Amino acid sequence: MESIYKYVTQLANAQRRLIDKLAKKRAYSGTQGKVMHYLFENSENTVYQKDIERDFGMRPSTATELIKSLEEMKLISRIPDRKDGRYKEIVLMKEAQELREKVSEDMHELETRMVKGLDEDELILWVKITSRMLENLKEEEK
Repeated sequence: MESIYKYVTQLANAQRRLIDKLAKKRAYSGTQGKVMHYLFENSENTVYQKDIERDFGMRPSTATELIKSLEEMKLISRIPDRKDGRYKEIVLMKEAQELREKVSEDMHELETRMVKGLDEDELILWVKITSRMLENLKEEEK
């Protein structure tokens, strides 16, 4: 059997290249677009940097730089949490809202290409297996 890590690496690289290619015609990078999409999808919830770190598997330093870049572009703002001022809520600015449709188009294109030819059972199994692999790797971090 071939090494699993090789396929995981190829998949991660291919999806990154595609989202970067789609975003090339935009005013933001592929990663910035993915984070904005995440914020659009979670607009009913309070989102903090730690949520982005967790859901994207990012290190704090990487998330900080990404958030700073979105702030500099005036796409997001960090505002003190009402309950605990040490935490900063990440909110989308008007300028980001104007990009919502483009970001959604890019993410839809990425998802559509990734799941092309797969049925629902295959996708459910893929999520189950991938989730388990992530859990296995997180166990090693502890």
